[in-house]
Amino acid sequence: MIKQSTKRIHFIGIGGAGVSALARLMLQMGKEVTGSDCSSSSVTEGLKGLGATVWLGHDERYARQADMVVYSTAVKPGNPELDYAREKGMTLLTRIEMLSYLASRQDSIVVSGSHGKSTTSSMIATAFIAAEKDPTIVLGSELLSGIGSARLGKSKVFICEGDESNNSILEFKPRVSVVTNIDCDHMDFHGSLANLKDSFIRFLNAPNRSGYSVVCSDDENIRSILPKLTGRVVTYGFNRDADYQAQGRRLNNEGGISFEVHHKTRGPLGEVELRFPGDHNVLNALATVAVCLEWGLSLSVVSMALWAFPGVHRRYERIYEDREMGLRVIDDYAHHPSEIMALLKAAREVHKGRMRAIFQPHRYTRSKNLATEFPPAFALADEIILAPIYTANEPPIAGIGVDYLNRFFQEHYKGEMKLKCMRSLEEISEYLQGSTETGDMVLTVGAGNIDRVAYELRAYLEQRKSELSAPIDLERLQAGISMNGDFEEIVEAEEFSTSESLNFNPAD
Repeated sequence: MIKQSTKRIHFIGIGGAGVSALARLMLQMGKEVTGSDCSSSSVTEGLKGLGATVWLGHDERYARQADMVVYSTAVKPGNPELDYAREKGMTLLTRIEMLSYLASRQDSIVVSGSHGKSTTSSMIATAFIAAEKDPTIVLGSELLSGIGSARLGKSKVFICEGDESNNSILEFKPRVSVVTNIDCDHMDFHGSLANLKDSFIRFLNAPNRSGYSVVCSDDENIRSILPKLTGRVVTYGFNRDADYQAQGRRLNNEGGISFEVHHKTRGPLGEVELRFPGDHNVLNALATVAVCLEWGLSLSVVSMALWAFPGVHRRYERIYEDREMGLRVIDDYAHHPSEIMALLKAAREVHKGRMRAIFQPHRYTRSKNLATEFPPAFALADEIILAPIYTANEPPIAGIGVDYLNRFFQEHYKGEMKLKCMRSLEEISEYLQGSTETGDMVLTVGAGNIDRVAYELRAYLEQRKSELSAPIDLERLQAGISMNGDFEEIVEAEEFSTSESLNFNPAD
């Protein structure tokens, strides 16, 4: 499919997470990469820095010189580049068709599940790199280690994510298939939980005879499908019936978690330490242990890799931290009630001060289907700020908007002062910059562009801290003193007003 003669590959929707990862991989393979997208972003700018040609907007001329055209499933019919490729009979692939083709030529490990795909696949990738297995990697987010979302390796190991949202996981025939959990999401496509479970069953039964499946047996929906799975199935979880078990869980000094790995028949295997909090991250790490040890890697190498694991972009990403002030700004991609609940539980375990959650709902369909489940997911937050829905280019649904969701939040919290509904990200940024205090943890939550608020708050806090620590210009103050003024009183007044401007108490 991708031949030696394939020199130039054009990507429609090149700024998307999945498509951009493939574009990065093709650049590493020495292919000429072009692409188009609606708007510029850090992703498109990064690709341009690597040598890709990226156009803003869409025009059939962009695809004319390509040997192959790859497009995101988010690209709508009528796109001029897509129409041109079809009309001319060009080699045309969806993102998932290209990814599954690449995976089929290797010993692939494909990670799927309703939550935790990006973190788990990134952990597995980190462990295989540490074990010098030199894997090829295609991720749905970016590893915070310089690797980014794609890496071209020289071995036959291929590690990637499988998307369950539209049954694209069924395109894969991996050596190892991983399912982290099954939750009610993407019901606009699947229609029912039973249909979603059936998709995962078909995915898990696809591995070749030399392969195996790795699943979390703590998850009720996974337990319900275990009798229908064929081939070798390896389970993991906190429960004592799992093949790989997490025991002795405890917080460590880095704001993360340590735990002991036990095997159902072999007993204690060793300890794993993470730099991130949350039981969901324990399970992601335990899935990594199960995959790697069954492959033949040693626990010593895997545990070293997990301790060094740098994290994934927008997954409990520490945007700003001032330990002296007890201030934290965390950004997280959580956009489903289960993910939000896990995030806040993890954050509350390591932060005892005020916890402020800014939530940007993702898509009209999800907001409509899960409206009653979102409010209780934020129970651990001291303050909730509700932002407008991030549409992800979804067509509007009549009556579904931030006011619709706000009614459910208001009903759940009965008018508590902890809830605020704001009309723009600009309003939210202004509010946070005027109200952030010593001891606050600010969490920006959602799969849209809410992270912008986190970075703006960081810039503000860094600027204010710089101003607070800057030496006082005594000459300027002296020049402005009136004949009857007292110099020491003016200095004290300026120091006081500067400190108060950020609501900080330097004595805390």
